[in-house]
Amino acid sequence: MVERVDVDEYLSKYPDEMAEIALELRKFLLKTVPDLNEVIKWNNLFYELNGPVCAILIHKAHINLEFPRGREIAETGYPLEGTGKNMRHLKIKNPDDIHALNLPEIIKKAIELNSN
Repeated sequence: MVERVDVDEYLSKYPDEMAEIALELRKFLLKTVPDLNEVIKWNNLFYELNGPVCAILIHKAHINLEFPRGREIAETGYPLEGTGKNMRHLKIKNPDDIHALNLPEIIKKAIELNSN
């Protein structure tokens, strides 16, 4: 069953510019994979399908689209940033970044890793 949260309420505490980018990113994620479950964990929007796929983390001047298994995704050649043990991210500063990135392939790779 696909879960949805009250995203408008969640985003109301953020500056309009960042909230708009987050909404555009959310729309893109759910259009790419309609079966994603959307939950709030650790005060961030998380998207799950057979495990965690990605999360939207809102900062003052950008949004990170975090991938819990990002190290494994990056090892297959996708340009994710970060130096943590497993987590990697894409930095999104405006709505155009969402469409300029190779997001559908990266998201599908994250889902594929959850299936293994």
